[in-house]
Amino acid sequence: MNTETNPDLVLPVDTIRDRLNQDPEFLLAARFWYCDIRFFIDKDPYFMRIENGRVDRFQHGTQGGDPYAINIGGPEEVWNKMMSRFPQPFYHDWFAASIHHDFTFGGNLESAFAYYYAIRRINAVMRDTVVESQSA
Repeated sequence: MNTETNPDLVLPVDTIRDRLNQDPEFLLAARFWYCDIRFFIDKDPYFMRIENGRVDRFQHGTQGGDPYAINIGGPEEVWNKMMSRFPQPFYHDWFAASIHHDFTFGGNLESAFAYYYAIRRINAVMRDTVVESQSA
């Protein structure tokens, strides 16, 4: 596994994957969804594969040539504000952050907006998991 930088913020991928797959709201909103999502913190990549509404894989780093349809990310300073327990306005949502801050929410927007509530649940579960891991 190759990572290009060593950021202070590291997403606990296994915990996030497991929590999403146990989250009834995510499972309902993501049903029938097949998608590859690339997250990046600065230049540090993460890849999530969703198959039939469940997170099949979530990995930190790249194997090279990892496919993705949706691209979400930005500078670590923006991520830190977004992953706080009570984010300020326009840091509470990836789309809002992409409009008001130096953040990317792009790729196949047709799929992204069709499953936007599932994407919001990914954000919420990710935030809760990061907050818990930082306070441990």
